[in-house]
Amino acid sequence: MNVKIWPRTAADRGGIACMPMRKNIPEGRDDWNLTTCPSCGRECWEIPMLAVAKAQGARALCTECAIRKGMGV
Repeated sequence: MNVKIWPRTAADRGGIACMPMRKNIPEGRDDWNLTTCPSCGRECWEIPMLAVAKAQGARALCTECAIRKGMGV
């Protein structure tokens, strides 16, 4: 399996942004907000940098859903 994951740049548009999953990081940071993945409904963290990705047109998904979408599943 090959999935390309890279940090966003200022020029990026669209795509998928990964949200850390609560099952992997049970205690989020002070500036993280608990939310749910719009695709699978699992608990994940909305981090401050996500606002930039959303403003660039990215869809925010939990890490597992983002990887599945990247694989075309």
